[in-house]
Amino acid sequence: MMRVPSFVVIGGGENGAFYVRQLLRAQAAGVLETEHVVVVDRDPRCLVSREPDPRVRLEVADWSEWLDSNLDRLSPDDHVVPYHWAPHLFLEWLSRQAVRAGATAVRGAAPTAPLGVPFTRACGPGDLALSYATWTCPATCIEPALCPHTRGPKDWSLYSDLEASADASLVFRCLHLVYGVGTVPLSALFEARRQMLAGLTSGPRRYLVATSSHCHALAATLEVRPSAPSRRG
Repeated sequence: MMRVPSFVVIGGGENGAFYVRQLLRAQAAGVLETEHVVVVDRDPRCLVSREPDPRVRLEVADWSEWLDSNLDRLSPDDHVVPYHWAPHLFLEWLSRQAVRAGATAVRGAAPTAPLGVPFTRACGPGDLALSYATWTCPATCIEPALCPHTRGPKDWSLYSDLEASADASLVFRCLHLVYGVGTVPLSALFEARRQMLAGLTSGPRRYLVATSSHCHALAATLEVRPSAPSRRG
């Protein structure tokens, strides 16, 4: 049985409520053990607010503010369930962590897609959506070894291609965990922050930051610069 102490589901609307149901189903089926499912949404009347299961707790808050205030209280063994159409929350969290450490962090130009990725689309200031699928995938696709659409082997991995496409990359792998739910372990976020802050000793750096599964990704660049030493006359 897989054990994840707590899940953080971003968004309590239709998608978030679906993920919550799937996680509870997985636990009922004996394939998952978890203690808490925390759902973050600004709407106190979102769909998840109607969930009666005592393991599910709705936190009424802005997504970014909640991440800043709560991530460090959680275990590296906990997992985040991102909202697919959210802003680039993990990049924004990293940016604020850099500023908190005394550095400056600004978005750079949109990244260049790895060679061979057939679908790219700008979807925000500096954000680039990428996909190896030129068709519509079901939201619950588990990205199996045989692609349900092509009926052939899935011989691609977008997160691996993104990791190899830049000298400095921080790629959060959002992979299927159970019952159609993709997650990012908190250990990955903490490790990315460690790498970024350690890099401040080497001077300015430009990172490719992405949240990616095998097939789909949201990518951007983050330019991090250590604070200039104060000058004394």
